[in-house]
Amino acid sequence: MRQNTISLEKAKWYYITELDNYKTTSSKKAFLTRSRKEQEVWHDDLVWAYNRSNRMLHGESVSLADVKHAWSELKIINEIYKTL
Repeated sequence: MRQNTISLEKAKWYYITELDNYKTTSSKKAFLTRSRKEQEVWHDDLVWAYNRSNRMLHGESVSLADVKHAWSELKIINEIYKTL
């Protein structure tokens, strides 16, 4: 799946550097909240596809590693959010 093409370190770097575009703590938290919601939807889609018999989502195979990667990215977002 597409999410495994980016490492978790790069994902963390992306979220941290993206926060530089926002001035206030509330706008930074809003960005992370939007990102978290998008990632939750992606994770839910992956879980749904993984539980199907053909394990396909948008024509691509879904593995348990894809689901775990999405969950790990959610944890990264939550960790960054807690530091603000």
